Amino acid sequence: MTAMPLSNQFSFPIGTVADWHTPNPTQLAPNRRDWLLDAGSLTAKLKAHHDSFSVTVIGQNEGYAEPCEYAALGFTGERVTIREVLLSLDGKPWVFARSILPHLRLRANPELTHLGDQPLGEHLFTRTDTTAGPIQIAEFSATSGAGMLNSQLHHCSHSLWGRRRVFSVAGTQILVSEVFLSPTPCYP
Repeated sequence: MTAMPLSNQFSFPIGTVADWHTPNPTQLAPNRRDWLLDAGSLTAKLKAHHDSFSVTVIGQNEGYAEPCEYAALGFTGERVTIREVLLSLDGKPWVFARSILPHLRLRANPELTHLGDQPLGEHLFTRTDTTAGPIQIAEFSATSGAGMLNSQLHHCSHSLWGRRRVFSVAGTQILVSEVFLSPTPCYP
């Protein structure tokens, strides 16, 4: 029997609706703080852990973002490109990521909405016209979309932590949310 491609096993979109807030670093365990509050490229951090890095696209489609995502971006009601991916090391998913890209505002940068299996974060951090906003964090219950995805992938059920921030690319806002799955060293 042929295995179903990973990207076809999950219902898109999974989403990252949560109680996002400004982190208090003193309330986070050091290993969790190291992953959630790292201001650099997550792709680079993952690649530093293992050479075998890959991106699996769960789904990418035009649609409408969640109200909390529009609030973070500072506009409402505009159709956006929603992209959800898994970032994996040695074939094991470590991170679920969701990006909200206002494609009409990105006409001058169409490559951002046509990445395929290339990581968006790596692309953002190599551009000279990218500015990263402040990090927000959230905890996801085991019954959230990300929690159920983690349970399917890793056969364990527990709350997860994630982070998000808005990137300004040539004056256009992009929201990137990243939820750390069980294999990530931010969990005991």
